[in-house]
Amino acid sequence: MGLMTFIPVLISSVVYLAVLFVLFYLIFKWMNKVVALKQEQNDLLREIISKMDPK
Repeated sequence: MGLMTFIPVLISSVVYLAVLFVLFYLIFKWMNKVVALKQEQNDLLREIISKMDPK
């Protein structure tokens, strides 16, 4: 009977760990997207400023 009570705990632990892994992965991807967009915005602003500077 000891093994029969251990299997559901093991399965639920694996499911919880999988959910946590997916959440961390999605947060990581979202943060990379935010950083990339911010970098692109900074590059565009530098380009606009450099074009306005000679005038």
